Amino acid sequence: MDFPWTEAMLLDWGAEWLTRAFHAAGTLPAENRVTKVLPERRAKVTTGNNSCKFFFEVQYARRDPCLHTKLFAKVPFPCSGPTKSDRLSSSVYKQPMDLVEINTYRLVEARFPMQTPKFYYGDISNETS
Repeated sequence: MDFPWTEAMLLDWGAEWLTRAFHAAGTLPAENRVTKVLPERRAKVTTGNNSCKFFFEVQYARRDPCLHTKLFAKVPFPCSGPTKSDRLSSSVYKQPMDLVEINTYRLVEARFPMQTPKFYYGDISNETS
């Protein structure tokens, strides 16, 4: 499954792509779908050196109290321009940490005595990131 590398790509690929991703991860019931993806215009994340981060909002065909509508995404930095050194650092030196983070949310979220982010979709590719 292709993955959007930027906020602009996610907004462009929109609800159809996000529905497929959430269905693939088992986060979204098969009878539900994302109908709209909206950017968060007021709050921008400008900190951290491991990835690009952004907030966005979604709407679903069917409301579900188990599904959040305000979401947070982390995607790899581009391997060019001012973030190239951060991208190389995270891809080479910190690679296993991304997998551990995703698996923590995916596999042990319910077992922790504290809240953790809910896993909606994640992917690790040694070929592309």
